[in-house]
Formats: sequence, structure tokens, C-alpha cells
Amino acid sequence: MATLPGIDEHTASEELITGDNEWHKLVIPKGSDWQIELKTETKLMIKVNSGIAEIFGTELALEEEYTFQSWKFPVYAVEETELAWKCPDLTTNAISIKHNHTMKYIYNLHFMLEKVRMSSFEGPRVVIVGNSQSGKTSLSRTLCSYALKFNSYQPLYINLDPQQPTFTIPGCISATPISDILDAQLPTWGQSLTSGATLLHNKQPMVKNFGLERINENKDIYLECINQLGQLVGQRLHTDPQSRRSGCIIDTPSIAQLDEGLGELHHMFKKFNANILVALCPETDPLWEKIKKEFGPELGNNNIFFIPSLDGVSSVDDVYKRSLQRLSIREYFYGSLNTALSPYAIGVDYEDVTIWKPSNVFDNEVGKVQLFPVTITPSNLQHAVVAITFAERRADQAAVIKSPVLGFALITEVNEKRRKLRILLPVPGRLPNKAMVLTSYRYLE
Repeated sequence: MATLPGIDEHTASEELITGDNEWHKLVIPKGSDWQIELKTETKLMIKVNSGIAEIFGTELALEEEYTFQSWKFPVYAVEETELAWKCPDLTTNAISIKHNHTMKYIYNLHFMLEKVRMSSFEGPRVVIVGNSQSGKTSLSRTLCSYALKFNSYQPLYINLDPQQPTFTIPGCISATPISDILDAQLPTWGQSLTSGATLLHNKQPMVKNFGLERINENKDIYLECINQLGQLVGQRLHTDPQSRRSGCIIDTPSIAQLDEGLGELHHMFKKFNANILVALCPETDPLWEKIKKEFGPELGNNNIFFIPSLDGVSSVDDVYKRSLQRLSIREYFYGSLNTALSPYAIGVDYEDVTIWKPSNVFDNEVGKVQLFPVTITPSNLQHAVVAITFAERRADQAAVIKSPVLGFALITEVNEKRRKLRILLPVPGRLPNKAMVLTSYRYLE
């Protein structure tokens, strides 16, 4: 791929700041990132005074105050940007501004996708692959944001990583039409229709509940979820010409989680009818040679691209991943910093619920597309997140597996003496008479 001209390096401001709650000015040179890593409960407020700055492709409005918390992200300066920031826990030593060398690749990829959209009614269906922390989700988010800027496109963002909570809680794979600006303040990209009234247009994801934390805990169920989500996506693209022309951005799990022969990646390509592959890795990486060998005959070399691992991507450990997962669960029931929700708690009898759980090969269970009934005990269900399906409560496991997700609930208390459950719902009303599926995730308030 051709590249855009490079941009000169710059250094950050040398103003000495030791940490207070006052507004401070900061200049980010053109083509550079302010790389921000916020610890848990640390709040950062940013206001752009001049210039153009964006977060994963979403432009920050001038003179608008943005609040960020518990997140690692870069602020990229499209042109020289002066902003004001306020954070009592941020000091000069923690401010890092670096030139971004990979943004030119993202620009080139975006313009190539625009040409495809303009030349055909069938938009690009892009699969993004790479190692952990290479920037797959950052690239996906940026491409979705840029698609909105140029035309009235509605790209379909497809998240195939159950550990990545985007518009839904973790443990799911989803497909979301991106029809409006993404919320730059939220690591979960924004809010879904469960959030009620929001400042920005909320999104309506199509969700399939995998239920487990890692895909190798049961790849048969994972691939079945991909089959079902692929059918939903196909139906949506068939009935929605605007989404069909806008195309799909497909974010995959780390390549290390997939089989070595890339058969599962081939499966994803087939189910979503993908036609472009982007590998986030150096050209000398063995992964690039393997991908060219496996997908070159099928796609042609003109539809396979590599991009170096993105600049501005922060290191992410298991502690940070779990903090984002916890944040997404909390947002689902209680809302975000700017949108407070009031969840509804109800009490139900043991006999009024039917709960299944997916088989897990690490628990010496059968590694097939299979569910098992859950015995109601505090150790099994206390603080557990469950998916409420559209299947009737007395439906068999085959119907539950194929059923879409109606929503999620949190079991906050299991009372064995009274044989009652206390369940938190995102909206008021009775518990739907539907079958539920236990997930691997817990949330303690």
C-alpha cells in the first residue's frame, strides 16, 4: 500500500505540574498522540481550545468538556491542537506525547474502503486479524468513525472477541450498525438501547451470548454462535441497502486464540462473506507469510493488506481487561458518568426460573454444542450475570441454544431458606417467563 508523507517529530510541553485540580494547557503537535493511561477511579477532564483532535477517529468538539475514567487511550492531533485538561492525579512525568507513525496506513486503508463503497453497491467486508495488543479494536473503531464522516454510511461493526465488551456485556459476540457518532468518552464505544435517553444516538446491537470467558473453553459453541450471528448479519444486509453498501468491519480475537491452521478464520470469512483481510503485523512477521499463503488464492493479493502494529496502543493486562468488563456490566445496569440509570430488583421463587449453562471442556464436560441445567445454589449463582433468551422457560436446550438474547439480569442474592432469588433487571417489570443462560461473569456491587 502506498503511504502518506511523514510528519516531523515534536516533544511535549515542559511545564512543571505536580498534580492539582486546576485547568492546565497542553499543545499536541500535528500528527502526534497524547497517550493517556488512567488508573481506576481517576477522572480526567479535557477541553479542546483550538485545532482538531480525535479519539479513535471521533473528533472532539471545540470548547466542550469531556470526562474520562478508568481507560487507556490516545488523543491524536490531526492538526496542532491546544487543549486544557484537569486531573488531580496527573503530573508532568505522566504526560507522554509521541509522534504517530502508523496513522498514514489507517488513512490509506480508509480511502481504499471509500473507493470500494463508491464503486459498488456491495460494500467492503473487512476482517482484521493480529496478535494481542496489536490494535485490532482501535483500528476497527477508527474505520467506523471515519466512514461516518465522509457520507451517510452505516458500517456494521462485528465483534467476534467475547472478552471485548462493545455495546454489550462481556461473554458475547455482536454486530452493531454504526449510524451515528461514537461516544469518545467510553471505552465500550457508547451506549445501547438499554441505556434509555442519552446525549448521543444509542446503538442497537445484534447479540449472541457465548457465555464463557475464553473461546477455547468450548470452540464448538463459539463457532455455532458465529453461524447464528452470520445469519443475522446476512439478513440485515439483504434488507438494508445502506448497510450493505457501507460494508462490515469485523474485529477478531487474538490470532493466538485461533487454531494454527487458520481453519476458524476461514470459517469467519465464509459466514460473513468477507472479501478483504487486514493483518496487523510487520511485513517480516511469519503471520503475514502464513496469511498470504492461506488466503491469497481465495482473495487475491490485492485484497490482503498488512499494517504495522498501531502506535498509541497501550499495554493491556488481565487486571485492566477485567476492569473494562466490570465497567461494561455496571454501565448496562447503572449507566455511565453522564447517564444514570435506575435498575429494578425483584424477588422470584426457585420454581419460577430455568437456568442453563454452556459446557466447558476445562470442567471435564463434553466439548460440544451443549447446555446443562444449573442447580440453584449460592455458590453457582450468587452475583452471577445471566442472559435472558427469547426461548420459553420450559424449552429444550436446542431451542435455547438457537434463541436470540432478550437482555441480561444480575442475580444479587440466593436465599436457600426461603428458596428465593433476588434479581436485578435494567427495566421495571416482571421477570420474563423465558429460559436463562448462566455466563462466566460475576458482578459484586
